[in-house]
Amino acid sequence: MGIGRREFLKLAGIALAGISVNPLQAVVTNDNVYINKKLGILFHKPDSWGYLNVKDFGKLKDEQILGNGYEEMKDEVWEDLGDPICIATKFPDDIPKYKGIFSPTITLNITPKEELADLECSDFKEVMEMSELGVSMILKDFKVVKRYEPYIISGSEFYEYDAEYLFEHVDIINPLKVELKTLKTEHNGFYYDFNCHQSYSQNQIADKEFAEFKESIKLI
Repeated sequence: MGIGRREFLKLAGIALAGISVNPLQAVVTNDNVYINKKLGILFHKPDSWGYLNVKDFGKLKDEQILGNGYEEMKDEVWEDLGDPICIATKFPDDIPKYKGIFSPTITLNITPKEELADLECSDFKEVMEMSELGVSMILKDFKVVKRYEPYIISGSEFYEYDAEYLFEHVDIINPLKVELKTLKTEHNGFYYDFNCHQSYSQNQIADKEFAEFKESIKLI
C-alpha cells in the first residue's frame, strides 16, 4: 500500500536537497539518508555511522564463524542467504583499534516473493517461521526472547522480534553474546528483512539508534 508516490517523492526531495541526482539512479545516499527508488524505500542511518560497501561484505562473511556445523559449508550457506542490499554500521572503516570490537550494525535484505514460491507457504507468517528456523540453524545458540504485536509503517504490516545469539569471529577469542532486533514485512512483491545487531557484553549498545532508524522508515 505505502505512503503514496507524491509524499514519498516529497520526502526524497527534501532529503536530497543540495546534491545533484541522476533521475535514472536507483539507489542514492546523502549523509544519513538511504533511498532506493526501484524498491520504494527511504530511511535514515544513525548519525556518525557509515554505509559499508556491499562488495566488502565478502570479507565480513569470511571472518564470521557459523555455528552448528555450518562452517564447513559456509559458501553454500551465504549463497543461499544472499547479500544485504544495504549495510549501515558504527565502525565502517577497517582500523586496527577496532579489531575485536563488535560494531553495531543494521542490514537490509530483500527477497522477491517469486523466489520462495516453491516453498508453498500459505501466508507471510509461514515464510517468517521458515526464515527464523533457518537463522537458528546457522547462528550458535540463537533464540527469540521477545515478540511484538504487529504494527503498521506506511500502510504495510511489520512484524518484530528480539533475539540473541553467540557471535563467533576470527578476531574474537571467545564467542560473544549479541542482541538482534529483526523487522520483517512484505511489500510490492518483496520480503523486507531488517536486522539490527548490537552487543551489551562489549557495551556496544544501539537501542536509541535502532528506535530512530525504525521511525525513519518510509515505503511507497
